[in-house]
Amino acid sequence: MQIKNSRSWAPHTPSVYGYALLGTLAAFFMRYQFHPLMQAQFPILFFLFNTVFIAYRFGWKPATMSAIIGMVLAYYFFIPPYNSFEIPTMIDVLHLFIYAALFFTVIYLIEKLQRERFRAVLIARVSDSRMQIMAKLSSNK
Repeated sequence: MQIKNSRSWAPHTPSVYGYALLGTLAAFFMRYQFHPLMQAQFPILFFLFNTVFIAYRFGWKPATMSAIIGMVLAYYFFIPPYNSFEIPTMIDVLHLFIYAALFFTVIYLIEKLQRERFRAVLIARVSDSRMQIMAKLSSNK
């Protein structure tokens, strides 16, 4: 069955971007609190959890915004040299590329899964309505 509006599973209101920004700021403050303990280890961990939640709840657009802001914040504050956008080594460039690939792979997979889930819900609704029509037509005879 061809279902064309399975893309519309996510809410389309401007407030979802506010929630994404709020979640990103919460992830930043949590990571900032753990910075003395974690130092340069796992600079994007909290941002990744936030992005997964935002992608699951609000869709790929706010999640992409959250991922980009999170990567910039993580790079500036939690990757040495701290409080700088200086790239000291090529391994740091490789890490940034891997982080970006991780973020966007997770966003893509969650979006695909949510669209398929919503497609299944739509098909179930169509099937249920057809069954009700058939039941009503058969009881009228």
